[in-house]
Amino acid sequence: MNYKVKGAYYQWLVFCIVLVAVVLINIIGHFTSYRIDMTSDNRYSLADGSISYLKDIQKLENRISIKIYLEGELPSELRSYRNSLEEKLKDFKRYAGDRIEYTFINPNEGSDEDKQLLFEQIYNKGSGVLPMEITFSKNAKETKLMLWPGAVLSFTLNGIPQETVVQLLPGTSVDRPFSMYQMPEVVEKGLNDLEYNLISALRRLSSLKKKKIGFLQGHGELNQYETKIARLLIAPYYNIQDIELQNNIHALDDFDGLIIADPKRNFSDKDLYLIDQFVMRGGNLMCFMNTLEINKDTLLRQGFTHSERKNIRLNDLLFDYGFKIKDNLIMDVNSVPKFDRRFNESRVNWYYQLLSTNTTHPTVKNIEPIALEFANQIEPINDNVTPVLISSKNSNYTGLAPIVELNMASNFDPLNPVLSPDDKITNNLCFAATSEGKYRSYFNNRIVADFINNPDSKFLKESKTPANIFVVSNGTFLANTYRMSQTRQGPKADFKGFNELKMNADDVALNTKRAIGNQDFFLNIVDFVMGENYMLDIRSRQIDVREIDKSKIQIFANFYKTINLFVPISIILLLGVTLNFYRMRRYKKY
Repeated sequence: MNYKVKGAYYQWLVFCIVLVAVVLINIIGHFTSYRIDMTSDNRYSLADGSISYLKDIQKLENRISIKIYLEGELPSELRSYRNSLEEKLKDFKRYAGDRIEYTFINPNEGSDEDKQLLFEQIYNKGSGVLPMEITFSKNAKETKLMLWPGAVLSFTLNGIPQETVVQLLPGTSVDRPFSMYQMPEVVEKGLNDLEYNLISALRRLSSLKKKKIGFLQGHGELNQYETKIARLLIAPYYNIQDIELQNNIHALDDFDGLIIADPKRNFSDKDLYLIDQFVMRGGNLMCFMNTLEINKDTLLRQGFTHSERKNIRLNDLLFDYGFKIKDNLIMDVNSVPKFDRRFNESRVNWYYQLLSTNTTHPTVKNIEPIALEFANQIEPINDNVTPVLISSKNSNYTGLAPIVELNMASNFDPLNPVLSPDDKITNNLCFAATSEGKYRSYFNNRIVADFINNPDSKFLKESKTPANIFVVSNGTFLANTYRMSQTRQGPKADFKGFNELKMNADDVALNTKRAIGNQDFFLNIVDFVMGENYMLDIRSRQIDVREIDKSKIQIFANFYKTINLFVPISIILLLGVTLNFYRMRRYKKY
């Protein structure tokens, strides 16, 4: 074969191989999604909890359909968000397989009648996707753009169609649209919450059987109005029901978890027996309680009040499980000031309103400090009890059943308050703790004849299966305030205009912009105790927002512009010269 023909044949063969390889790579890349995440916060990877949950979705009989109404002509920031959303859904499909299918829909296509009909369907009288309106300048005119940044998920469960909505980016009211310069911050937060919002929506939709949680009543516990926010938070994922024991041996038989929130009256032996046997059978217990009663009205009116022991006896039961709740109060310099107009600037340092120092426990990972007022000290009395919330190093505790004074801060240096003296080690006082495992019954050496001698009670001296117990020494940290008003339709509960589990009321009154972690903490407690640990990993995920250093931009901008301009050109020229030199050497005649 002629040498030139052989060389041409070789070049065409190489060209065809490269062409086929490029085509194959593009085809494979179109149907698969794989990336190497080299970021320190793993922002382009799914959380381990998400992966675990998505693998379970593969077991579903029917597919979950996701319709995302974020398509069409979008600003660059939203186009980037839309692409990140698609990448996230591709990652979901890697683990869930064909059990998840998604479609991007442009709601602004079609006739005006079709668009209006679709808008009404998406909006669904305010219970669907909320619209986002953006204003920007174009050709010296103010232009408005309306988007529907949300998705509708549908799934058939036991032959019944189910549907839920996820709001991917916040909606806007008619009179308060977003401006374009606000969009980077909005999009960044949306990206941070994207994985959690999607997994939460999938969880709401595909839960085949919801675990049942009871809110105990009958001992002065928080009522349905005081726990409205808390109930709304967990209602999509658990069946919730109020429960009174009423000496019924089988009162707790159908429950997987029990919440006792701020009891004020004592528990009888029969009540304690039922709760104890609930734990022995593997029931999960969440207690939010104080051992001291403090009259806040008297405190605000007189400036001081006596605290009184409640003697509710529930703490005796918890003591046998490893939790010793003391009849004292924790004080901490790391606290929320109280709003009171009688003090300078309507503000008084209030060391009883603690801001927690979070431990490494998964329920408090990457969440804001939790605010609790009048928390008792919890002393773990066995190795199975793990502290979750602790005080700072500048903290102390009171004596038993102390007098509470509104101007207590005057006893300390206002510029450098030292609550803990050098000769008294009081650092890291615990006021929330948890334990997991098997327990010995509180009634091992105690008799409740009416129940133990009853064959239906099936008394257990030790745990049959492991149980989770979580104790927070503050009964009202999950409570919201309300006021009853009379209307033509009857009594109506009025609530504050902000989420009291995300913002402290004193902070709001003092115009302090501080977020608290009570809401996330409560959600984490419930999921942790109920065994839904994968949600903690997703909820606690934190993607850091790294701001651009403007001073470095001014110093190094020209340097990096020069590199970006000349390095690619230099590489191309170098490759050209090298290839030309190689060809000359290869085909040179001797």
